[in-house]
Parts: sequence; C-alpha cells; structure tokens
Amino acid sequence: MNAPEVVRRYAATLLEAAAELKSEAQVQADVERLQATLEVSAELSSCLRNRLMDSQVHRSLLESLFAGKVQPLTLNFLLLLAERRRAGLLPEILAAFTDLFDARQGILQAEVRSAVELSEEQREQLRQRLEVYTGKQVRLSARVDSSLKGGAIAQVGDTVFDGSLVRHLQRLQEQLAGALATHR
Repeated sequence: MNAPEVVRRYAATLLEAAAELKSEAQVQADVERLQATLEVSAELSSCLRNRLMDSQVHRSLLESLFAGKVQPLTLNFLLLLAERRRAGLLPEILAAFTDLFDARQGILQAEVRSAVELSEEQREQLRQRLEVYTGKQVRLSARVDSSLKGGAIAQVGDTVFDGSLVRHLQRLQEQLAGALATHR
C-alpha cells in the first residue's frame, strides 16, 4: 500500500472512531493542537520520522507529551501509530483527518497568501467575508508569500480572489487603456 493510501486510511479510521464516540469536534481540536506542536518543534517531528528509533521510544515520547492533554481516543491512536512504526506519517495523517472532518462538516478550506503577515483581526475579517460570500463555514490558513509585492490572494476551492498589488495595477492599466481608446 502506498503512503497516501496509508495516510488516508489512518485518518479515516480515526474519524470513524471519533464519530462512534460522538467526539469528532474534540478530536479535531486535538488534531489542531498536535499540528501546532509539530510545527513549532522540529526536534519532535524529526524524532517521529526517524525509522531507526525503536517504536517503544516513539510510544513513550508520545505518551509523556500528550497523556492527559488529548482525548483518550487521540492518545490511543498516537500510540497505535508508534507501535505500527507509522509515527513519521503523523503530520500527513493529521492534515488528512482535518480534510475529512471539514468535508463531513461542510467546512470549506481557504488558503490566503499575503505580502505581509496578517494580524488575527485581519484573518478573522477575511474569514468572515469568505463565509458570507460562500454561505458556508470557512477554515482559513494564511501564509506570507514573498513573491507578492503587496495585497493578498485567497483561494477557496477552485475560486481565486486576487487582491494582489500586481492585479490591481493590471486592472488600472486595462482601465486606462480603455479610457484612452474611447478618447481617440
């Protein structure tokens, strides 16, 4: 079985187990907490990806870090991954779980690229505007794109909202060209 299929199966299994226990939202909160931990701890991510490390070491590490901090189901899932030597796939499994959870809940994923870091207030305003536009709940992820000279670009599914400085300048150029053409 290839890695993407393994990742999808583990994520789907966790979601189904959470659904049986009626704890999907709590497990999703755990998933977000785990993702944040992995993002800030390169050492933990590296350790989990180390296939030479004994699975008991991975198990002990995960148990010491997350026991009492995540739902029992989530902890048992982490320990199962360690036992099956799949802890290195944890970031991908967590991302797949979020995708499956969002699809089940009717939540749309929106990715925003901006020239500068967006404040929490700006992110919230943008998320709310996208929710009004789509009529659905939106999960927003934002990142800085240094290739943008200014503004931002948001993508929700196949729809792209281009508010970049380059696009604004292109529109201005088109308007000026149109105005000049009508005055000749």
